[in-house]
Amino acid sequence: MELKLNHPYTTAAGQKLEKLTLRRLKVKDLRAMSEQAGKDEVLLEIVGISRMCGLAQEDLDDMDAADYQQLKARFLEYLGVTGGDVAGDGGAGQVVPVPAE
Repeated sequence: MELKLNHPYTTAAGQKLEKLTLRRLKVKDLRAMSEQAGKDEVLLEIVGISRMCGLAQEDLDDMDAADYQQLKARFLEYLGVTGGDVAGDGGAGQVVPVPAE
């Protein structure tokens, strides 16, 4: 899937980004995210989004916040954590991420 950036930018390596190609995450990505981020939820998100986009984590630093929020929403959707009702009539409530201990 491709995501067009509303605010294109140039990475620290000099690569101009106008759109990103996203890939679905696999279990090996989840494992790597956990190993790299530990219990730091923000870093976990950054690692996951960078893997989903095929970018270095540092390449996300200069991305516009609105574009990052679009990526974050897609990341959560790929993980199955969309904030919506679980299923059916909505009686189950929202999905809430809980870190594993």
